[in-house]
Amino acid sequence: MSFKEPLLHFLILGALIFWFYDAGRQDASKNNEIVVTEGLQRHLATVFQRTWLRSPTQEELAGIVDDWILSEIAYREGLEMGLDQDDTIIRRRLRQKLEVVADEVVSLPAPSREVLEQYLADHQADYTAEQRYSLRQVFFSRERSGTAVEDAVQAALARLGSAVNDTDPATLGDPLALPHRFESERESFFRKNFGEAFASSLNPITPGRWHGPVPSAYGLHLVLIEDKVAGRAKKFSEAESELRRDWVHVQRNQAIKAMYNRLRAKYKVTVESPTDGSEASS
Repeated sequence: MSFKEPLLHFLILGALIFWFYDAGRQDASKNNEIVVTEGLQRHLATVFQRTWLRSPTQEELAGIVDDWILSEIAYREGLEMGLDQDDTIIRRRLRQKLEVVADEVVSLPAPSREVLEQYLADHQADYTAEQRYSLRQVFFSRERSGTAVEDAVQAALARLGSAVNDTDPATLGDPLALPHRFESERESFFRKNFGEAFASSLNPITPGRWHGPVPSAYGLHLVLIEDKVAGRAKKFSEAESELRRDWVHVQRNQAIKAMYNRLRAKYKVTVESPTDGSEASS
């Protein structure tokens, strides 16, 4: 099945659902009768069961039904008072519900391997195995007064870089609630834990030599890269689950966009200019 077919079903069935739903609400709001159907009671019981992993007792179900009735009364009275007008939260919630209905109307076909392989080829830059680093770091706090922090960094760098070096790096610098040594961590790990400046400084560093000062969100560091594994494009087998998820996400967004384009065509939209009072229509 092509993508256009489920989209067509979506547009047709979606229009019917929205029309019937709206018509039913209008009929219900015109009178003061509230009917709690057997189907609604089963639905409320099912929601309870999914939450509590058991069926409700008769007393509990009666309480659930009574709460639904109060909500329905509040809903109708709120509409009568116009409380739904110009309310950002209600507007956002209605939009979310509209899109949920759209998702339920049409089920996208599962993408074939060929479709996913083509998607990978078109978006290869988004599917890469990150560069990894094994490194050691020594931290120096910026809270040291004056040039003390820079002086401490240079003194430690001289000690660690000397020909005769028996200094344990863990004995240098200032305390930091992060390890002195990291094994094969992704670049994004260092970006998350040390900040962008630290992570972006790693790649140019020559492995096997202490380097610094390297800035971070905390202060300055000396860094020794012990091993570096370059990033690479992911194979299909490595990225398949991500590809499937992302493909479905893209198709859903396209379907939602098509729905809104169709619905917007029903309206004459006028956006007033805030400067000269002229109007622009679409």
